[in-house]
This record gives sequence, structure tokens and C-alpha cells, in this order.
Amino acid sequence: MQLTGRPSLVIFDKDGTLIDFVTMWGTWAEAFIARVCNDVNAALFIPLHAVVGVDPISKKIQSDGALAIAPEATTQRAIATLLQQYGVAAEDSLALVQRLWQAPDPTTTAVPCADLKALFAWIRAQDCLIAVATADNRVPTQATLESLEIAHSVAAIACADDPGIAPKPAPDKILVICQSLGIAPHAAIMVGDTPSDMLMGKAAGVMACVGVTTGVCEQQELAAHADVVLHNVGELYGLWP
Repeated sequence: MQLTGRPSLVIFDKDGTLIDFVTMWGTWAEAFIARVCNDVNAALFIPLHAVVGVDPISKKIQSDGALAIAPEATTQRAIATLLQQYGVAAEDSLALVQRLWQAPDPTTTAVPCADLKALFAWIRAQDCLIAVATADNRVPTQATLESLEIAHSVAAIACADDPGIAPKPAPDKILVICQSLGIAPHAAIMVGDTPSDMLMGKAAGVMACVGVTTGVCEQQELAAHADVVLHNVGELYGLWP
């Protein structure tokens, strides 16, 4: 399938779209849960998996779970609330979660889903800008883009800890990016690995929503919300005339 129009802006999600989600977050989630269980209560094993959004048996990351789509601060608050049910004082619970969090290194665990330097160079050669809209925070996002040597190609970034921006699937991240670059949403496409990414794009009124199956969703789940589904971002070549 080819898009009928040529975009002026391609907006990418980060984890699961530009980089492998499981490599960065799958192993980390199990290690984090183990730390909490060891520090607080082993009985937290099942409920923690539920709050984080990971199947405790298969270890499959749920596409609508906190790990896949929620901002870090939101997930930490939800876990802190859970810990209070297991005897942790309310005033201590969030600090405990933050101490045990130990987020994955944004450079050593970032495995690109395609040759991103070549892809971004091709997109820019089409006189098209590039942006990133992510549920991750700004510091690790910037560090990841720099380690992948693509930061210089990204014109704008919208992150979870940017003040006053509602999380996905609200359209805020796309609208802020488009406004900052002077590009109308209908001249942009959104590329992501979750229904939340696709719904954000549709809510913002983008030209097209492109799903990729390198994250936490299968083709069928994405197809219900996306205009086109690709195996990975490397298949963007030739998607528009």
C-alpha cells in the first residue's frame, strides 16, 4: 500500500518503533519486580505484574498495559499505591518505588529496529521533517537518539515529562510538535507500535497512522486502528509518492 499524499512530517514513537521494546524493557521489568518482591513482600509477584502490564507466566508485555503506554511517573504512582496495600507507609511508598526503579540504560539497551541513520537520511531527502512522540522521559529519550546517531535529524521531541502535555492517546504530543514546527497535523504521519499511538494520531487528525509490529502488538491488533501496518520502520521506503 502507498499513501496518496506526501507528508511534510513523520512523527515516530520511540520504544517498540525505533528501538526494540523487549530488549530495553522486558528484562528490566522482571528485574524490577524481583527487587520489589525481595525488598517488600514476595506476595507482590502477581499483583505487580498486573500493575506493570506483563503476563507473569509468558512474560508477554500487554499492549494496553502501563509498561507499554504509560508515562514513568504514572506507573510509579500506581505501584506506590499497590505497595501501601502491603504495609508500606503512604508517605514512603513512592520514594521506595523510585529507589528500586533503576531504569534501563538508554544507550546500551537501545537496539534499533532498522538502519535508522539511513532511514532518517532518506526521509530528510524527501524534504520531510522528523519528530519523536514518546511515553518516555526527555533525558533518556535524548540520550537514546544521540547514541543511535540520529538526534541531529530530529526536529522536535515530545516526552512524558514535558509539562502540560497529556499522555497518549490524547493528541497533545502531536499537536505540540506540529505547532512548534509550523506544520498542520493533516500534513504529518504517525508511526508507532501500539493502538495508543494510532489513536493519538487519529485524534490529532494526521494524514495517516502507520503501525509497526516490532513492539508489543501483532498485525491484527494494530490493523484495527492503523491505516497501514508494516513489519518495521525500514519498510517506510516508498510508502508515499
